Amino acid sequence: MESEHEEAMRSDFRERTALQLSGYQAGVTEEQIDQIYGTVGQIDDRWKAGPHAAQWQFLTDAYADWNDRPNTMARFIDNIEHNLAQGWDGGLDEVQRRSLHQARELTEPQRPRRRGQIQRER
Repeated sequence: MESEHEEAMRSDFRERTALQLSGYQAGVTEEQIDQIYGTVGQIDDRWKAGPHAAQWQFLTDAYADWNDRPNTMARFIDNIEHNLAQGWDGGLDEVQRRSLHQARELTEPQRPRRRGQIQRER
């Protein structure tokens, strides 16, 4: 995948994600939801029908996995980075690795925040 195609894919995926999330905002009408999901579908269709469909699907799946299983994905990416440092690629190409990182970044704001342990003075 050429760098300009990857940049376009990442930009379109960010836009797709923001659009999809905007459908959950309070006050969004049914008509607006239809427009949002129509645009999301157009973006998906454009990438699914193109030469980089497999990379788009990988990014889409990574995003879903980060949403559904963030702890598992965090361990997975740690293992990938560890193995890469040891000289093993783990079967992923650079675009896929960056997709894992982008998916993590995009799902981060949606994850519940953990409260830190409360420190009490004695």
